[in-house]
Amino acid sequence: MSMYITVFLRIMLLLSLAVMVFDYLRVEQLFIQMDRGFIDGFEVFINRWPGFIFIIIAILFVIINAVQFILVRRNKHSILNAFLAAEYDVSDERAVQITHKAVSNAFVIILVYSFFIIGSYMFIPNYFVDYIWYPLFTTASIPIVGLLTYLISFKVLQHK
Repeated sequence: MSMYITVFLRIMLLLSLAVMVFDYLRVEQLFIQMDRGFIDGFEVFINRWPGFIFIIIAILFVIINAVQFILVRRNKHSILNAFLAAEYDVSDERAVQITHKAVSNAFVIILVYSFFIIGSYMFIPNYFVDYIWYPLFTTASIPIVGLLTYLISFKVLQHK
């Protein structure tokens, strides 16, 4: 269960950061459009809630990791170095091997996925002027796909 919470919080942290950055990139996009003569002027309204959500999720992430760290330190059979290296079930030797396989699977998927995502940028030559959301959210999706691949691989390998 803690693995689901950790992966979910990391994904939410990445998404909230992408939404928070989107407002600032949107203002930059409007300045470029005004500079090129596409628009005459614009009004700026930046939402504050994405920043608050990012801060709340970051605080939750730190608190949950601190609680997990304290629980791992209390368990005499756990390996503290494995916890620091992002092993989720540090008391199980099999989980360490499964983690290595899941990380390898996630790394392969990240490499293939990022190749296609970055390659798709050439099909939108004016993406910064017209489609600011596309490169931002597709770039943010790269680690999210890696985290989901890791979670799915870990759970599939664990049930074998």
